[in-house]
Amino acid sequence: MNNIKLDISILIINYKTPELLYKCVESVYKYTSDITFEIIIIDNHSEDNSKELITNSFQFVTWEDMGCNSGFGCANNRAIEKAKGEYLLLLNSDTELYENSIKNTLEYYKKLQEKYDVGFVGCRIEGKDFSLQPSCNYYYSGLIDVLQENAIVILVWKRLLKKKILKDVDQYKKLQINHEVSWLGVPFAIIDSNICKKQNIRFDEDFFMYAEDKELNFRLSKNGYRHFYFAETGVFHLNGGSNEFEQKRLRQIFVSKLLFILKAYGSIYFIIYVFIFYINLFFDELFFIFSKIRNKYSILDINNKKMRSFYFMLLNKYSSQILRTYSKKNNKKKSLNTYNDAL
Repeated sequence: MNNIKLDISILIINYKTPELLYKCVESVYKYTSDITFEIIIIDNHSEDNSKELITNSFQFVTWEDMGCNSGFGCANNRAIEKAKGEYLLLLNSDTELYENSIKNTLEYYKKLQEKYDVGFVGCRIEGKDFSLQPSCNYYYSGLIDVLQENAIVILVWKRLLKKKILKDVDQYKKLQINHEVSWLGVPFAIIDSNICKKQNIRFDEDFFMYAEDKELNFRLSKNGYRHFYFAETGVFHLNGGSNEFEQKRLRQIFVSKLLFILKAYGSIYFIIYVFIFYINLFFDELFFIFSKIRNKYSILDINNKKMRSFYFMLLNKYSSQILRTYSKKNNKKKSLNTYNDAL
């Protein structure tokens, strides 16, 4: 097996999703043909029946337990080290194939490589009812979008000048056609293994979960690689199937976004970004008070107020910590995992 040249290595990270993982692996074997592949599963210490369920049913799967919940990027880096394929597929455990989408996307990737330096390529991501789920992104988080979230800017730019902002990008508009994207989410994403192995481009393990895929896309883009979406094949995705705590999930998403801002643009940019975010929260609250005085507020306004309080708390708690810890070259720092923090 060690001497066999494989077309692709399928890398799946598992954390307490045994039934979803089983269906995912089963679908890979059922629908994948005309290419050689291996499946590598890295388990983030699920402590359930995941290993027995998979290894007893699929004898050729490579299974490794990290021994702790190491996070998405770190586990993927371990899988990349073990992979023997010419290409790598990052595949979420909560996905299912319903056609030969791995081969189809891989063939499209190879065609793109005849013209471009290709980073990630993904296919259609769909619900079980074939409803499309956006995995394509057309800008990176930064000062422009946070400035455009300011209530005054929205009032002048959108309502008075009738101009669109970045948030108005229709993520569904191009999902029926092949096209280039700024960055690609990774429920399903293929990349040439030479990029990761020979050039030693891996996930940044300072990220525990969320935004690590954005940050890797960003670094690849800076190195001249381009990312693409392939609309002619698809996979099912149970969105968020491996995460059950919504408020903790939202907290982790937000702090990971802050970490991305720091990593992508540097400390000064980060400080300006956080400052503008505080200003946005202030103006949003001011507008809410005016609406309340005029008795013209809705349930949505009340819910938005709760989210403002939530983000204000997160900025107070984590922004200085992120700046202090992750702007330094310190190999002993831990990944930014907020799941066990008190709310």
